Amino acid sequence: MRVRFWGVRGALATTEPGAQGVGGNTPCVEVRDERDALVVLDAGIGLYWLGRSLLAGPHGRGKGEVTVLLSHTHWDHIQGFPFFVPAYIAGNQVSIWGGVTPHLEDILEGQLNPIYSPIVSLANMGATIRVKQLETQEGAIAVGDLRISHARLHNGSHDCVGYRIEEGGRALCYVAEVQHAGGALDPAVVELARGADILIHEAYFTDEELAQGGRVGLAGPASPRSQGHSSYGQATDLALAAGARRLYYFYHHPDRDDAAIEALVAAQRDRVAARGAALEVDAAREGTELRI
Repeated sequence: MRVRFWGVRGALATTEPGAQGVGGNTPCVEVRDERDALVVLDAGIGLYWLGRSLLAGPHGRGKGEVTVLLSHTHWDHIQGFPFFVPAYIAGNQVSIWGGVTPHLEDILEGQLNPIYSPIVSLANMGATIRVKQLETQEGAIAVGDLRISHARLHNGSHDCVGYRIEEGGRALCYVAEVQHAGGALDPAVVELARGADILIHEAYFTDEELAQGGRVGLAGPASPRSQGHSSYGQATDLALAAGARRLYYFYHHPDRDDAAIEALVAAQRDRVAARGAALEVDAAREGTELRI
C-alpha cells in the first residue's frame, strides 16, 4: 500500500510562507494498492493538485478509475471536487462514498449550483460519477486489493466517518476529525485503529487549547467554542491505546506555522519516549509519500 499527503490543513487553506513546509491545502490523501488501484480520502483543495498529477496516466486519457471516500461534507472536505480535472474527462469512472449525511448527491450538486459555479451539475463534468451512501453497503468496500471498512464517529453536533484500509495484512486508519468527548477516548476510534501500521489522526488543538474550551475559532477571541475536534495529546493517547505503529498528526489549524507544529510534535515524541513506547510520531506534510 502506498500513501501520499496532498492536503493536511483543517478548516481553510493557508498561504502563509511560514506554513508551507507542512503545507496549506485542505484534506486530501492518496492511497494505492500494489497494482495501482486508487482511493482518495477526502476532497479538499489538495484534490486539485492530485488530479493534475493524474493527467499523465490513464486518467488523462479517459481510462482511469478513482474512489473518493468522504469523512463528511463540511466544505473543507469537499471544496476541491469541482476542481478535480479527471472528473471532466469522458471515460473516467469516479465513485464517491460518504455516510452520516443524507442526500449526499444533493450536497455535492449544491456546490455546483450556478450561484456558486459555472458547472451547474455533476452531469456536466464529463466522467461517469456515481455517488453512494455507506449506509447501503454491507461489509467492506473492495477497490482493487484494498479492503475498506468504516466507523461512525462523534464530531461535535454532527457525526463523521473514519476509515480503515487494509491490504495484505497491513492497515491504514484515517480519522480526519473526531471529538473524544468527556475526556475519554472514543472506543469506536480505538477499535478502528487497532494494530494499524499507520494512523492519520486529527490534531487541530493543542492540549492547552482543548483544556481552555477550544476557543481558537477562526472568528477570533469572540468566536464560539470550536467543537468536534481533538488535540495532539489525544491523538497520541489514541495511537498508544490502539497499538498503532506510526501516527501522523493531521488537520493542522490554519493559524499554526511550521515551527509551532514541529515543536508540538517534538513534545509528543518526548511523551512517547517517557512511556517507553515504540510508537513513531510525525506531522502529516504535503508531498510526504509512505509505503506500508
